[in-house]
Amino acid sequence: MRHTFTIYKWEMKKIIGNWRKTLAVFLLPALLLLAAINVFPLLMNYLSTGHLQSRPITVVDAPESFRDYIDSSDKSSLYTITWMTREEAEELSEDEDETAKQMRNGRVFVVFEALEQTGSFSRTSMEEGFRDIDGDGHIYEEEILEEADSTWEEDGFILTYVDMDFDECVESLYSDLAEGINDHKYRTGMLIFYDGESYTSYMLAEQFRADLGNGYSGYLLSALGQKYIDAGGGSRWEQDAFNPFNFVLMNRANANAGAARSIPSMLILLMYYCIYSLSAETIASSRQSGFLTKVYLTPISKHALITGKALMVVTVGVVSAVVTYFLMFFSSWLNRSNSAYSMLPFGLFLTGSQLLTLFLTLLISAFLMGMVCFAIIFRLRRMEDVIMNLQVPLVLLIFEFFGNIFRPSSALSVEYLFPVHNSIMLIRDIFLGTCSWGRFWEVNLFNLLVAILLLFICLSSKDGMTHISQGGSYDFGKSRK
Repeated sequence: MRHTFTIYKWEMKKIIGNWRKTLAVFLLPALLLLAAINVFPLLMNYLSTGHLQSRPITVVDAPESFRDYIDSSDKSSLYTITWMTREEAEELSEDEDETAKQMRNGRVFVVFEALEQTGSFSRTSMEEGFRDIDGDGHIYEEEILEEADSTWEEDGFILTYVDMDFDECVESLYSDLAEGINDHKYRTGMLIFYDGESYTSYMLAEQFRADLGNGYSGYLLSALGQKYIDAGGGSRWEQDAFNPFNFVLMNRANANAGAARSIPSMLILLMYYCIYSLSAETIASSRQSGFLTKVYLTPISKHALITGKALMVVTVGVVSAVVTYFLMFFSSWLNRSNSAYSMLPFGLFLTGSQLLTLFLTLLISAFLMGMVCFAIIFRLRRMEDVIMNLQVPLVLLIFEFFGNIFRPSSALSVEYLFPVHNSIMLIRDIFLGTCSWGRFWEVNLFNLLVAILLLFICLSSKDGMTHISQGGSYDFGKSRK
């Protein structure tokens, strides 16, 4: 045991004793990947819309309040807004091909609607025919229907509406609420139209709703609902300003779900890259140069040598993954612009128990991947073969990274039986909040057993410590009998 920790401290000192090597191992891969995933939204936005930052939104028949709201909102700078009158929109809608083309390219249309109810007639009375209400100067139901701009059917009644100014409609609604009138005759809405078959269009519509759509109702209350506020209705408090904890909870659901697409496979990918590089350097390269032979001829046993180096590789791999996670965490909280394609949405937050399960999973995954690398190195003695075989899992993890970004469904039960892949699926469940303690122990105990089995295979290997020279091979393991 003493020799094991001697090897461990010696190997760790080589890493942390040189600040350039420390940065290269712990920070550089994470920073490069962080830069890549922040450039990805810009690239996707440019390919889909032709713009690097701004996103095209067409607003139809916008009320004055919405224009003022856009001027006062910081997030409006993220969008290129085209203002269009209702007449221009009707003219565009007549050209169905052009409208469909714009929506396929990611353009989103925002249309405002404001209606006032003018009549309500039962379906039964309409089936019996139209009639004069009292025969003395009152308007006919038929005339009301003819003058209506739209008719809706609700609960067996035909409701008629006429178009009106959006701001006037909202102000009238708040006036009625202030006077205690609950029989509302006004209908207002901000309708967002997008191409349902286009993921780009859908994401842009959802992002616009989150950035500007949700906040517009609060702005309307403050701008047009003064009577309602004076009567004791509404609220002047913003939820996040009054209770920061609510603000965190409100944002983490969307942020964690978005991060679940990228961070789990990203952590495992970077951790394997770190472990594979260190394993190749500390075992394969040292064996190839003959340095391992000299170390092994000292009183240090083969078991102590392997376990000490394995401890170093696992430690560095886990620390690099933890550093990567916290870089992603801070990057999420700095991402207030929240691009529609962002893989790190604003508000990423894991609870204490989720962090515990995440770090334990990373620890056991690092142990497993370290043993996989050691097993490959001990089975192959030519450096070229070692590097080629160590890179195979790296390539597979890269494919898995891109596959998980666009993965729509949860993991199948059989996927938790594949080592390393099951760790990614488990971490994904942790971010989504669907991980159970039963699944956690099932996956990690299985991976731990596989790692221990590989460790025993490495310790019992007769050829793994063999040095190959031009004159042949020398198995110095036999000289220690």
